[in-house]
Amino acid sequence: MNRKHLRGSSTAGRGSGKRARHAGNRGGVGRAGGGKRGQQKMVSIRAHEHTYSYSSARKIPLNLNRIGNIISSLEKRGELKKDQDRIVINLADLGYSKVCGRFTRDKAKLAVYGKVSEKARTEIKAAGGEVYE
Repeated sequence: MNRKHLRGSSTAGRGSGKRARHAGNRGGVGRAGGGKRGQQKMVSIRAHEHTYSYSSARKIPLNLNRIGNIISSLEKRGELKKDQDRIVINLADLGYSKVCGRFTRDKAKLAVYGKVSEKARTEIKAAGGEVYE
């Protein structure tokens, strides 16, 4: 049989067109079948909406209250960089996307290269540091 004869077939490969081509044979159109009985099925269908991200890059925030741990681990590995009296933190090199939060215990003079939230920016500047975006 020639390919073009199946392509626009009224039977959709099932012999009879009555039992193949209509929405009732596939369960409905769109969100059909989610109603009645308290809409519990519709809730489970909608549970995974909007879980996508527009960016493929992983967004990992660096919280300022954990900065003491990161500084000590960089010091142990010998990767701690200083600019005058400030500790240099390049977010891209460390694998973080943004600095956020507040200092809770260890305040440090930082020179941060990368994205910073407004709250973190005021904290860093109050401690005598600088932010370079």
